[in-house]
Amino acid sequence: MSSVVSDNTIREVKRGPKESHVWNHFIKNSLGSAHYSAKCHFCSASWSRGRLDILKSHLELYCNKVPFDIKSKYMELLASGMISANRKQKTDSNDLSTEININQKDKIDQALIRFFICCGIPFSAVNHPYFVDFIQSLCLGYIPPKRTVLSTSILNKEISIVLTKIKQELKYEENLTLGNIFYIILIVVYINY
Repeated sequence: MSSVVSDNTIREVKRGPKESHVWNHFIKNSLGSAHYSAKCHFCSASWSRGRLDILKSHLELYCNKVPFDIKSKYMELLASGMISANRKQKTDSNDLSTEININQKDKIDQALIRFFICCGIPFSAVNHPYFVDFIQSLCLGYIPPKRTVLSTSILNKEISIVLTKIKQELKYEENLTLGNIFYIILIVVYINY
């Protein structure tokens, strides 16, 4: 009888979602219901509820004690879009022309964050009903992100894309004294906000 229980227990463990490699860089404490608090191994920053997108962004952009190879790995993952989910965004309408796929949504998000940054528009404007109406008149299937998503996840992805392009352009250059170019760029970006 006990072997049946242990077999069922083993099956239940195997059915769970695969744990992300990002947890290798954090101390993980269970909060129950598959939620965890997190504390960075490198800089001791902590979160009462560790969300994977926030932890990955921390490693690539905000932790100044993380080794460069780990920072680069997560920066390239975010820039290439591998961190975002592969889902379609739909409206309530049954009209097939209102569907947009994740690649279209990412492209619109990227244009939106560049527009807000380059024109100096406050992120709170993205939630204004007239702005939402304007965007949906251009593309009915696109639902603009909330201000918090625009100013965190989408901004972090755009920073990663820019930093990855800079890294690629400087890869074969010689006689450069750059030091910590990534940190300098981040400081410049955040000073301008």
